[in-house]
Amino acid sequence: MVTMALPTRFRGFVDDSQEYASWLSDALEHIPELQYPLNIPVFGMMRKDAQIAAVLAGYTLQIRRASWAVDGAGCNPQVVKRVADDIGLPVAGEDKPGAARVRGVSWTQHLRSALLSLPYGHMGMEMLAELRDGKARLTALADRMPHTISEIHVDPSSGDFLGVSQDATLATLAGKPQIPADRMVWYAHEREGSSWQGRSLIRSAYGPWVFKRELQVILAQSSKRFGMGIPTIVWDIDPTPTQHADALRAVTAMRAGNEAGLVLPRGARLELAAQTGTTPDTLGFIKWLDLQIAKSAMMQHLDLGSTDSGSRALGETFVDVLMMAIQAEAEDLAEAFTRQVCARLVEWNEGTDEPVPRVVVSGIGDRHEVTAEALNSLLSSGALDADPAVKAFVRQKYGLPGIDPDAPVVAPGADLTKTEPVDPGTPADEAATAVAARQADLDWGLFGGGQPDTGPDDLDVTDDAADVDLTAFAP
Repeated sequence: MVTMALPTRFRGFVDDSQEYASWLSDALEHIPELQYPLNIPVFGMMRKDAQIAAVLAGYTLQIRRASWAVDGAGCNPQVVKRVADDIGLPVAGEDKPGAARVRGVSWTQHLRSALLSLPYGHMGMEMLAELRDGKARLTALADRMPHTISEIHVDPSSGDFLGVSQDATLATLAGKPQIPADRMVWYAHEREGSSWQGRSLIRSAYGPWVFKRELQVILAQSSKRFGMGIPTIVWDIDPTPTQHADALRAVTAMRAGNEAGLVLPRGARLELAAQTGTTPDTLGFIKWLDLQIAKSAMMQHLDLGSTDSGSRALGETFVDVLMMAIQAEAEDLAEAFTRQVCARLVEWNEGTDEPVPRVVVSGIGDRHEVTAEALNSLLSSGALDADPAVKAFVRQKYGLPGIDPDAPVVAPGADLTKTEPVDPGTPADEAATAVAARQADLDWGLFGGGQPDTGPDDLDVTDDAADVDLTAFAP
């Protein structure tokens, strides 16, 4: 029996930066234009910068191409299957690729939208469900873009997310969210305390981006203004006021062109005044700022080809650290989706005591390109079988033609002039069977399957065929 007093209610608060009892601002942000929600349009401009766009693509594309699935370990198989069907993901270790989904939730599109939480700091979706065969089924996850959110509602005591508002309705003026939390999926990147607006991945790149933006304008102006020098009229005589005014108008209007020209009076000559002395290395400074932007997101390998130092080994180290960071970001997304979507799908139909299947992610940074050499090694070592699916994949990848049942079967290195075709007098079904048998034996030899079955119609293909280099079949 419990004898001590249980902490059944909060007595403190999470943050002291509450406004209007529910709307949150970051009291530790010292740059006014990066205070929420003023930072949303700023981050929208920043993500269009070439270097920042490359940084974001390095994160998002790896996560989008990873393997996502529903892990149903310890859960009811029927519940796992229903959750997987609702969110458009396969069951880990069980499901095979099926028909395309044209209705309901698209995981690919949802993941792409969820990753907007990286540049903006947060991203929300509103859930839509329907009753189907007596079960609550998820039908949509509609985007609620960051620039449309007018308020983020937070419990001041616990710091729990209460919901968001997009309109200044009577309910929101009374402190109630327009879209409550139990109807939403909310991703907050690097949330601290009750800062449900999150922290943008590119926040640390704001300083270099501001300088880079200004210097690009200066560099363009200086190149345009001083690229060919400033036209100047030099007088060997004292010009009259009229001559001086005419010369000023002439050099001001002077432009380079195929038909450009200038007529000067006696005693005047044209010179192009160029810059003298040393000038700031503006372009070099811009490159350094790009390096700082990449470094803020642990993507220094983007600039290894444009710097004076660096090596292949160093680049691999950078990539290894980056892959761990991206894996952590993907796992955070998976956990947020499990707690906010999978748990609710199970609670709607089975209650709160039913085990909840998890969304899991794998394969970030460890997918390898399938080359002919790698495939040949896998088949020769027995790590991979030459089953029909593998053969079809090889033909498709290397642009090889499909099997023609009417064509004669030819062994590797055989003399095409001495190839023995199928006897035309053989019945059609027997001929097809013979061709298929010969092709099967040939495939076994090509893919290192060892000694084929022997028979009167078999080609003499031995284990030596396992050493065949598949690069010869590359287009």
